[in-house]
Amino acid sequence: MERRSHGTRIMVALIGLTALAMLLPAAVGFTLREHVLARAFLYSAALLTSIAGLVYLAIRNAPSRGWVLSHPFYYLTLAYLVLPALMAIPMVEAVPGLRYLDAWFEMVSAFTTTGASVLEGEGTRSLHLWRALVGWGGGLFVLVTVMALLAPLNLGGFELIRARARTARDAPDRPGAQASSRIDSAYTDKSLERLRDQFQLIAPVYFGLTLVLWVGLSIAGNPPLVALMIAMSTLATSGIATDPVLSGGVSEGLIAMLLLLAVSRRLWPGAPGLGEGPRLQDLELRTGFTVLLVLVVVMAVLLAAQGNSGGLWPYLAELWGVAFTSLSFLTTTGFISGALPADGGVFAGPAGIALLGLALFGGGVATTAGGLKLLRVFSLYWQARFEVSKLVYPESVGGDGPRLRGLRTDGALAAWLFVMIFIFTLTAMTAALTVIGEGLEDAIVLAVAALTTTGPLAQIAGSTPIAWAALSDTAKVILAFGMVLGRLEMLLLLSVFWRR
Repeated sequence: MERRSHGTRIMVALIGLTALAMLLPAAVGFTLREHVLARAFLYSAALLTSIAGLVYLAIRNAPSRGWVLSHPFYYLTLAYLVLPALMAIPMVEAVPGLRYLDAWFEMVSAFTTTGASVLEGEGTRSLHLWRALVGWGGGLFVLVTVMALLAPLNLGGFELIRARARTARDAPDRPGAQASSRIDSAYTDKSLERLRDQFQLIAPVYFGLTLVLWVGLSIAGNPPLVALMIAMSTLATSGIATDPVLSGGVSEGLIAMLLLLAVSRRLWPGAPGLGEGPRLQDLELRTGFTVLLVLVVVMAVLLAAQGNSGGLWPYLAELWGVAFTSLSFLTTTGFISGALPADGGVFAGPAGIALLGLALFGGGVATTAGGLKLLRVFSLYWQARFEVSKLVYPESVGGDGPRLRGLRTDGALAAWLFVMIFIFTLTAMTAALTVIGEGLEDAIVLAVAALTTTGPLAQIAGSTPIAWAALSDTAKVILAFGMVLGRLEMLLLLSVFWRR
């Protein structure tokens, strides 16, 4: 069967959507009398529309040809390399003195939902709206592409969910063998159709939840434009806001409810393989709540040991701040509760390593969260528990159901492979940063922040806050590519060369 590549059509569509998105900050800029910025976005939108239109006219009647670059890795890599370069054009025109490299870094950070910023609170409201809008679009892009491109190939965490089914179907004569992510002579590239179907399924819910949260945050007392940026950053788990420290318990409660969407894919529409049993028994939800509960209990003991002269209510308020901030970093968002003291409270100093660990755990499979993902963490824990049980009771027989048996055999193997690749990548990035002059502690924090797509880690996880703007150009390039790798996951790259 002839292969058909839709990569050019996909890029044309993405460039067209980018041009359409530029009209929002242009309209807001004209409304707020930020005419220079508004014109920069309007002219850039016209430029990208012209480019997309000309390319579409050139390829619409072109005959289909066989194309070997049909793997989703090429589609996604091209999108993460090309789109931020185009998104940076209006920023350079709108911000005096902003270099193109810094604007590109800013857009890579936003589109990968990392939220690391070199602007450090500078710029106009329209400019920050553009950053939040790019992050919001990046979150939607992740949700759609994971289900449309990675799920059919059992990548991006689906290798755990369907471990037993794939083993039985693809390798019945080899128990325990890992199935291939097949791109062979029988493969037909239907990426465009799958992307369209998933977009039609996910986009209305994504947009609707953003609208609901925007209205709720506005009612809670936030300025409408700020509420919109926070709502978009929450759904995308980008953590992009004019001030990462939030204020108001009602606002934080609304945000926390929406952050649960990044803990488990089962809360989103169209989640094949994730629908067994009641939602409250979902493995990712239970694992996430267990991790949060353990951390909150430990921090509650530390707060009690420190003493609190203000009484019970300030103690409970700070405890809520701990819980909200922990959930925010577990989902790789990076919001900090306003209930915590200005210095970070119980997370100040060495205790900030707890937030770094939460970001490493990450959220759910096929969500906008980064990190290792909770299902991989549970799979490794369940296999370790089984091995310890076998040491204590050597003659015991495992009584787990088919799903749990799959997670602790094929799933644990796939999870361990990913963890080893993640550690290797983290080590390589840390070494590269130290070679160019960064301190070891700062290099580790920055590398983790990039690979887990949790930019706010740089401000709270280290002994002192790290300014992204103060980094060298080489460090910014290394970290930008680390953000892309963290969003794509290295297993996707390996599947190009190693089909098993």
